[in-house]
Amino acid sequence: MSLMLHFILGFITSFLGTLTPSMLNMTAAKISLNKSKTDAVKFAVGVSIVVLLQAYIAILFTKFLRGNPSFVQSLQQVAIVIFALLSFYFYRQSKKDKNPTETVKEKAGNSFMVGLLLSALNMFAIPFYCGITTALDVAGWLQFSQQNVMIFVIGSALGTFTLLYLYANYAKIIQLKSKGLAKNLNLVLSILTGVLAFITLIKIF
Repeated sequence: MSLMLHFILGFITSFLGTLTPSMLNMTAAKISLNKSKTDAVKFAVGVSIVVLLQAYIAILFTKFLRGNPSFVQSLQQVAIVIFALLSFYFYRQSKKDKNPTETVKEKAGNSFMVGLLLSALNMFAIPFYCGITTALDVAGWLQFSQQNVMIFVIGSALGTFTLLYLYANYAKIIQLKSKGLAKNLNLVLSILTGVLAFITLIKIF
């Protein structure tokens, strides 16, 4: 049951974190439209492999802080700051009046390698997973046994892959609806991360 919970947590948090139109998922849609769905799947696999490493690094960081009692309050404060920044970021994104598809250029070359490269260049990923794993740890849902950590990381990678696959599979619809989709999803994510920041703040006091 614990392993299944950690898989679900990893899957859902990663899926939601990739949900709003961004460089990675809109590139998956673009590759699907301009090349093929097979190339888009290769791109998604490349992205997901890097997510495995990014999520694992984030868990190691959270585990280090957790293993040092003097850092426990700092851990909670870090979670508040990260979620507050995420909430502000998503809110700002929801106010932007531009179509995400216009910002994504078609990538040449091997789609798998492009996925690896763009995912590795995504500096937003590790702070996101640090915030998520910190909040889950504070809530008492995340356990740091090697099995649970690996299952969480695998769930995170599969959550990202699933979302990218959906973007690739429904690329034409997403291309038409991306502007409104981006605004609505960013607003929802802004509210969710804001609520998480508030809950973590209450736990400190």
